[in-house]
Amino acid sequence: MTPSDHPAGDLRVRPLSRADLDDILDLDSAAFGQDPPRDFLDDLVVPHLELDRYIGVRDPQAHDELVASAAILSKRLTFPGGGVHPVAGVTWVAVRPGWRRRGLLRSMITEQLHGLHATGGEPVAILTASEAALYGRYGYGQAICQARLELLHGASLRPGTPTDAVLETRAERARPLARALYERVAPTVTGHLSRTDAVWDLRTSDHAALRDGASRRRWALHPDGYACYRIKAGWAHHGPNSQLVLDEICAATALARASLWHYLMSMDLVRTVSYRTGWVDDPLRDLLQDPRRMQLTVADHVWLRIVDLDRAIGLRSYSAPFRATVEFTDALCPWNAGTWALDLSTSGGTVARSADAPQIRLDIVDLGAAFLGGTPVARLAAAGRVTGDPAAMREFGAALATPLAPWCPEGF
Repeated sequence: MTPSDHPAGDLRVRPLSRADLDDILDLDSAAFGQDPPRDFLDDLVVPHLELDRYIGVRDPQAHDELVASAAILSKRLTFPGGGVHPVAGVTWVAVRPGWRRRGLLRSMITEQLHGLHATGGEPVAILTASEAALYGRYGYGQAICQARLELLHGASLRPGTPTDAVLETRAERARPLARALYERVAPTVTGHLSRTDAVWDLRTSDHAALRDGASRRRWALHPDGYACYRIKAGWAHHGPNSQLVLDEICAATALARASLWHYLMSMDLVRTVSYRTGWVDDPLRDLLQDPRRMQLTVADHVWLRIVDLDRAIGLRSYSAPFRATVEFTDALCPWNAGTWALDLSTSGGTVARSADAPQIRLDIVDLGAAFLGGTPVARLAAAGRVTGDPAAMREFGAALATPLAPWCPEGF
C-alpha cells in the first residue's frame, strides 16, 4: 500500500513523548535533507525542546513509521506597549517525503490550534516558515519582517557621530554580560523573545555545526550593548577579502548602537559585513555617510496566529482609541468568526460579540499580520484585504500602528 492509498482514518494525529525522540530526529533529517551531528543535537538542540508538546502521525501500513510531526515551544513575546506574554512557538514541523500533500500538515496545525483553545493555552501562536506560502492558509499573518543587511567595504558613520570605545572580550566573560544586556533590552522592543538557559546555550555555542566554515564566535562589548560575530577569512589577488558574519547586535542606547556598528565596520581585513536577522527600522541607515554602502533585503520572518481573539486583544496597548464593530472570518478557528465590538485604547483592549452591522471586515490572517504593528492596515486595505468604512479603517490602522517596526533577531 502506498501513502496515497490510505484511508484517511489510518493517519491520525497523536501525542508524542520523549520515547519518540529518535524517530522525531530521523523524520526531521528526512524532511529537511540535513544531518546535524548527534552530539550537537543531544547537547544543544534537544535540551530546549519540550517533548511533551509534540504531536505526530504514524503510519500503521509502513511499520508504524513516524511520517509527520509538529511541536510547540513555550515562548514569551514582547507586545506593543511593553507587555511580555506567553505565546506558542510552533516549530519542528515536518512531513516525510512520500506522505506530503495528504492533509497531514493541516491536521497537525488544526490539532495545535484547537488544543490551545480547548485548554486555555497561549492565545497567540507564532512560527517561522521554511516556505512562505504555507501558513497563511491556516490563519497565520506575516507579522515581523527581517532585514538582511550587507555593508560594503568603506561603509562608515556620518562625520561627527558620537561613539564610545568597544572592546573584544573573551566568550566566558562576555556571555553573562550579554545575557544581562539582552534581558534589559528585550522587554522594550516589540517582537523580542525571552530566552531560557537552553536557548542561550544554543545561541552562544561554538559547535562546528554552527560555524559554516567561519571562525569561533567573537564578542564585542559596550557598557550598554554587545555584538557577537564570526569571521570568514578570505583572500583575493588584490589582498584581504574576509567577511564578517554578524550573529546578533543588541543596544540599549543610541550611543551603544552607533559605537557597535562603527566597531564592526572598522574591522581590518574585512570587506563585507553581513547580518541575516536585522531590524527593518535599524537606525543604521540614517547614520551612514553613504547609504548606498548598505544593501538591504526585506523578507518575511515571524508569522502570527490569533488563537483566541477575545483573550489576545488585551495583550497589547494601542496607539490611538478605536471603537467599532469588526467582522472577522476564520475558517480554521470558527470561535473567532463573526462580528465583534472592539474597544481599544492606550491601556489595552476588549472585544464582545455584537449584533450590529460591521463597519470593517477582514480575515483573521490580516489581524495577525497587523497585530504587532509590522503590517499597516492601510496597506492591507489598499490590497483589498481589509474593507469597510474608510474613516473606521483609518482609525483601526492608527490604533494598531507602532512607532517602529517589530523585530525578532532569532529563529526558533
